[in-house]
Amino acid sequence: MAIGVSYDDFWYGDPEIVQYAIEAERIVQKNQAILDDTNAWNVGRYVMLGVGTVMSQSFSKNSQAKYPAEPILAYELDQRLAEQKRERELRRQEANFLALAAAMMAQKPNGESAN
Repeated sequence: MAIGVSYDDFWYGDPEIVQYAIEAERIVQKNQAILDDTNAWNVGRYVMLGVGTVMSQSFSKNSQAKYPAEPILAYELDQRLAEQKRERELRRQEANFLALAAAMMAQKPNGESAN
């Protein structure tokens, strides 16, 4: 049957079995409704990011707004992916710092002007 109780248990079994099955089905439906609502909220989140990016780029010449390159929720929920993202960001920041330091050293070697 639809609630997970066999025909024989429904008609000939203990009535509490049916009551437990009904309660379990209510819990499953509640959890599914929460999951559906969360998914709808995340879709709205992506739409907001997309519209915000387009509007920002349309009305600002110097806009830095970009649509996310990868799924946001996956990185929030998966610790391994989040750690990989943090490591990539740290490597990018390190490369930027080293490039800036090299440019500064090329501009003024030994603290003197390169004139």
